[in-house]
Amino acid sequence: MLPSNSRFQRLSQAALSRSQFLQFAAGALLGFPPLAAAALSSDLAQNGGAPGTKDATASDRMGAILVSQFGPVKIHSYLSPLEGFHVNTQIIEGPTAVVIFDGQLLLPYADEVASYVQTLGKPVDRIILSHAHTDHWSGLQVLTERFADARVFALDGIADQLHARGQARLDSFRPIYGDRIATKVTVPTEIIAEGVQRIDGITYDFRRFVDAESDLQLAALLPEQKVLMAFDLVFSPNEHAFTVVDHFDHWMIVLEQLKALQDYDTITIGHDTPVHRSAIDSTITYVKRAREIHAASADAKTYSESLKAAFPDRQLASMVDFSASLLYAAPR
Repeated sequence: MLPSNSRFQRLSQAALSRSQFLQFAAGALLGFPPLAAAALSSDLAQNGGAPGTKDATASDRMGAILVSQFGPVKIHSYLSPLEGFHVNTQIIEGPTAVVIFDGQLLLPYADEVASYVQTLGKPVDRIILSHAHTDHWSGLQVLTERFADARVFALDGIADQLHARGQARLDSFRPIYGDRIATKVTVPTEIIAEGVQRIDGITYDFRRFVDAESDLQLAALLPEQKVLMAFDLVFSPNEHAFTVVDHFDHWMIVLEQLKALQDYDTITIGHDTPVHRSAIDSTITYVKRAREIHAASADAKTYSESLKAAFPDRQLASMVDFSASLLYAAPR
């Protein structure tokens, strides 16, 4: 169970209404100016947990934690509340150590992640960043302070993206979040090797993907647990996806590659609770329809209205307005 709206409100500045807060925060998320964010409104909602998980949320915790167990391996999924864009931090607990994937947007939520990890009583082997969108790395400032011995890994090229645009993105968040956003860019210092490797006795198969929801993104397979960590490559079938750049064709190729993986029935994603592999199909359907509508739409309004009409039962319809404003910001 997520905390009440009154607790969410503590994380936004009093000068901003909830609607304004989310509108401007969404624009800052990818480093775009406030005009690009104006389409996003405040109807963000939280979905229920996936089958096979249990709610381990403490009564005084702002975020929610779902724990899935696969023999001796546990996956702890920390889901931030509304103002944190429901970002997931995945905590893989092995026999003797912990691996953390992604660092949250807001420092208070990253601090909750760190405090929870400490309750597990095992050292943090490493921290791995999935991609360069700010909502996944800002909180690394806290995690690297709390776990000073943990090395920070990412794909080759992610560090260059953060060096180039990271500080500007943090600066764009500052008027919204104040000291709740990172004060510095935490740049990964280690390159995650693609392919199979063992960490604390757990087998990981790291894959590199380009031109999907983001320009460069990691996915990780846990073949012994049959878990696919897809991050922002796959979205919940209950919610609209981000379609902020014209990568529709290649994103579908990536999704087909993920679909070809056999027996990976549990998928952890960047936003919302874990999903079944059928979410790959629903994401393909969504991206394909978005591509068709984009090709036929001359402006953001037409694109947004048509896509929302095509998927009337999906939550977070305002995400479509937001995505459309960015998708049509560049000349066609």
